[in-house]
Amino acid sequence: MPLLMGCGGGYRLLFRFSACRCIALVLLMPLLSGAACSREVVSSVDRLKRLATALKEAEASTQPSSSLVPIAGQGLLEVPEGTRFVPAEQTRAFLESLGSSPDFSVMGMIISQNFYTDPDWMVVINWKEIGFVDEDRLKNLSIRQITRSIEKVVATQNKIRQKTGLPALHLKNLLLSPRYDTVTHSAEYATDWTIEGLDREGVLFSHDFIGRSGILSFNFIAMARPLEAIYPITDPITQRFSYLAGHNYSDFDPAHDRRASYAHDIAFPSWQKTGYSLMTAAALYWLKRRRDKKSS
Repeated sequence: MPLLMGCGGGYRLLFRFSACRCIALVLLMPLLSGAACSREVVSSVDRLKRLATALKEAEASTQPSSSLVPIAGQGLLEVPEGTRFVPAEQTRAFLESLGSSPDFSVMGMIISQNFYTDPDWMVVINWKEIGFVDEDRLKNLSIRQITRSIEKVVATQNKIRQKTGLPALHLKNLLLSPRYDTVTHSAEYATDWTIEGLDREGVLFSHDFIGRSGILSFNFIAMARPLEAIYPITDPITQRFSYLAGHNYSDFDPAHDRRASYAHDIAFPSWQKTGYSLMTAAALYWLKRRRDKKSS
């Protein structure tokens, strides 16, 4: 059954609807619908095939609720009820199929139980081994410093996205100014974004945990929604992560351990590698809207 026919039938994508391939089509719909009758269409179709393969492999590797999964050799995460875990390799392949450059800081992602049939959100896990970050330095960061750091990174990413035919992302607001918890040695913050060519905004909410030798980040990605709707999803995940003995913030040894260099650049590393995934959020919205129309 053909999924796509364009340019007078010149290009055809011939594979049947399965759960992951349907999602793959949805994720690339903004690109396919705007492609001209040229090599851009071929590129879009190739990208679609790659994404379909990545989703199929992710689905095959997904681990169920209550699994106890190691994260980067630093800690353990118990997968909460109603969610599933996708390992690092398959998560990276999925993100790269969306246009990301290879990123070995990605350690996996948490998705909803029914993500492959009804996607809504995802939580990407990143580990950055940047050295010990003194929490006192984080407390003194200004909103201006953080915003400028984000915008600098996004401008670089958008140049890459433009070359690969992907729409640009633009920071709209800092929804939640970074706030640090000295008990859990963690920071949380949130922004909303506009995606060029689409009429909806995406949200990125991050919860970062400082360890002895770096920062582990849980990055919630979805279409824009209020913070009170995000916490019920992220809290059960972040509350089930713990560093292994010897890797905690309190295990830092000033005589032997390396310290991180610039707090304002590395305190919130998820900006650098997760912003492009907001395209996923846009696609999830498109799929839900399409299903709502069918059911009405």
